[in-house]
Amino acid sequence: MPTTKEQFKAIEARLDAIEKHLGTGQVTSSKSFSVSAWFWEERNWSIPVALVLIGGVFGGAVYVAGLEIDKHIQSAVSAGVVPIQKDIQRIDGDTQQIKGMLSVLRAQVAVQKYSAVPPKDLKTHSEELKQLKTTVAQAPPSTPGFWPAAFQVIQLASQSSFADFDKIAAQHESVFDNVSSRPAGLMGVTTSQRVFLKNHVEGLIFKDSVIRFDPSVQLVNDLFINCVFLIPVQENPSKPLQEIGKTLLASDLSRVTLNASETNRSPS
Repeated sequence: MPTTKEQFKAIEARLDAIEKHLGTGQVTSSKSFSVSAWFWEERNWSIPVALVLIGGVFGGAVYVAGLEIDKHIQSAVSAGVVPIQKDIQRIDGDTQQIKGMLSVLRAQVAVQKYSAVPPKDLKTHSEELKQLKTTVAQAPPSTPGFWPAAFQVIQLASQSSFADFDKIAAQHESVFDNVSSRPAGLMGVTTSQRVFLKNHVEGLIFKDSVIRFDPSVQLVNDLFINCVFLIPVQENPSKPLQEIGKTLLASDLSRVTLNASETNRSPS
């Protein structure tokens, strides 16, 4: 019976094969366009028109008649091409959706694999997790399973550069609920703590800490330096959690400012 490691390798190899298949452009429309086939299918008018055209070339058909024929041909060709263009657009959309699903599947496989690695050993996989975070960021958020995979990848990627996760995760959790520091940073820096953020949290600075977010959290100009991010794994997270996820996926996790609330959107 294959070991777990061998099963992961087999799954990843299969995903690689599918991605390679997509990359070669082998996903094509089932309605490929053939001029000769189209000409024969439209023979009721295309053959007479072709004869008229040939006769016009050799017989010197009048200019106005030539224009009318040209318009007729252009209209007929357009009528035949438009459905094909729509098919191509649909196929392109389907391909992007498939690629997004592959990215999420790859992330889910990676999460299963790296979750079994002790936190202190994740550092050896930091580059792989960083690349995985970038890959997930390119998938459409509407892809099924995107947010749970994205949040778990963010947690693992942030843990991979954090030395004392087990020690700090074992601490008592400090709750920051409706806290505001104006001007930003006035309250100083919260360092090496396990914290839980909920409701409105503004202008705070956290360093070397384990951060857990409540779905209700609304962040305004909060700075996080070398922190681990724990986001509730949900298929349909709140808008602020989505904003947090998008920003973290696109950012250097060693230092990031978050603005995520119903009225404050993080910078793109």
